[in-house]
Amino acid sequence: MFSLICKSVPTTIIRKFAMQNKVKHRGRDIEEVLEELVQNNLKDKLEYLEKQYVFSGSNLTLIKTDDKFPGSSKNSSGFIKKLIHEGYIQAHQVNNQWEPSLRPAIQICAVEHIGNDVYLKLVEEKRSLRKQGYRRPYYEGYASYTTIVIHFSNQVVQLRCAYTDRKKYASYVMKLLGLGEAYDKWHTLSSVTKDEAVEISKMLSAGLKATQINIPSSVGALKFFGKKDIDLRADKNYSKLKEVIEKHAELCIDDVFDETCEFVFKDPKAGIDIPASFEINLKNGGFKFNNVVPDVVYEQVIEAFVHVNYTSKFKGKKIKIVK
Repeated sequence: MFSLICKSVPTTIIRKFAMQNKVKHRGRDIEEVLEELVQNNLKDKLEYLEKQYVFSGSNLTLIKTDDKFPGSSKNSSGFIKKLIHEGYIQAHQVNNQWEPSLRPAIQICAVEHIGNDVYLKLVEEKRSLRKQGYRRPYYEGYASYTTIVIHFSNQVVQLRCAYTDRKKYASYVMKLLGLGEAYDKWHTLSSVTKDEAVEISKMLSAGLKATQINIPSSVGALKFFGKKDIDLRADKNYSKLKEVIEKHAELCIDDVFDETCEFVFKDPKAGIDIPASFEINLKNGGFKFNNVVPDVVYEQVIEAFVHVNYTSKFKGKKIKIVK
């Protein structure tokens, strides 16, 4: 029963929340921990955490269509009516989540309508090979989730899926919007240069934990990792190592594939610190989260990206993408 309150919240976050509120969690089943938290009048905060994690994803790519959204999808209210009229959802499912029967096709399993934004949680059945005892290996289906966020104010779409799945989910959302499943006139907005990645990290107070650099030689690439609590951007040993490679090996190390950054978000409502690790892909354009993070962290990263890539380039004119 109580697991339904925090169905989407990672167990580690629930235990951290319990520890913050002096509720014993070590060696206890998560159901027992949740029950005591509810008894301690913390249900509202648990429900807040659930809302923050319902639409979590693995990646973040911002895309924009070359054409304006069709009239029926020109705003969030019209789009919701369109989804109901075409049978994708029912009216009572708005601002709720549910569990449809699994099948390989993409289905909507949660909808959140906030202002002129619409959050969609999608589910599809995927299969994995399982082994059990002496039985022959068999395939078992499981629910695979992806989130799409549509910002109707400036007609920007967030795809919270892997880079390799962007085309598939972009096609799905184009069909929902009424542009047609074959519509491919869209482009990414979340491309980042090396200098911009540095600025984004500064805004988030995020330290550089790892970076992969293309090496113009038979080596191919080098991956550098910083130890715990070490920010490679500020580390003298890392700077010296790069100098040695450039001077003595005569290799250029300016071509960066990606950078992994970490920061801690202090959630004022839940009263806990939430770690966030994300990778900025300088080649494919986009961000990849290495841990499950709440929606508010997505907003933090997007706001930093928008400020660096757009706001500062348009003479102070603010371009708002997040809600």
